[in-house]
Amino acid sequence: MADREEMVRQAELYAVRTAFGWEQLDVFQLRGNCRLDDRSLVARGRFVLWGSRRDSLLRGDFYGPDGRPVVSMMADSSGMTLYLPGEESAIFMPLGLATGTATLTTRNLIHLIRTGFPLDLEPWELSDGASYSGGLIKWELFAGTGDTLTVTLESDRLFPSSSEWSEGALLVTGSSPHDEYSAWPWNWSTVINGSTLELELTQVDTDAVPWAGIWSMAVPVPIDTLLSTPVWQPCWEIPLH
Repeated sequence: MADREEMVRQAELYAVRTAFGWEQLDVFQLRGNCRLDDRSLVARGRFVLWGSRRDSLLRGDFYGPDGRPVVSMMADSSGMTLYLPGEESAIFMPLGLATGTATLTTRNLIHLIRTGFPLDLEPWELSDGASYSGGLIKWELFAGTGDTLTVTLESDRLFPSSSEWSEGALLVTGSSPHDEYSAWPWNWSTVINGSTLELELTQVDTDAVPWAGIWSMAVPVPIDTLLSTPVWQPCWEIPLH
């Protein structure tokens, strides 16, 4: 088991790597395989996800075995729209991804996809907020709703293995075969609102050029809007610099 001094060094190194990966990111395209297990739907297929850090944009399609979209999504700073063509239903989540009683903003979701951490923080803010126990490095987030989101980094991992709250979790189960500064979280397992989604990346393209209209999504059905919830924020005090 790593001692506290080793864990402090790891947290500081992770904070530096996180900042480097985030600052180098612009537009990206992810491709891979996915499995969706919902209350009324089980599907396997591939997915394509576009993102833009600068503009806080996400646009993705998750396909079934027949090659047709099972879930399509579009997100910007105003929120996230999920469209299920087979069920002819769509929902809009204000500000970003609804996670239990709180919201992960679109910008912070992009940060999570790239770095494994669900908040865009400065390196010193990230390292200052770490706690150490039982060979694990942890960060606590809150949203003023009574719920807590716990981020856990194991001593031998490049990325946090989990971001967990009372009703779900985002798990990173593998990293890409790159050096530690170029690696991406590669395998994901998510449990959100009773639905399980497993993702395995096969390609990351940071030189991809989006075509006109890529950031839009036509939804031919009425869109239900969820109630707005507070956004996740650090539990620890961050002094003004």
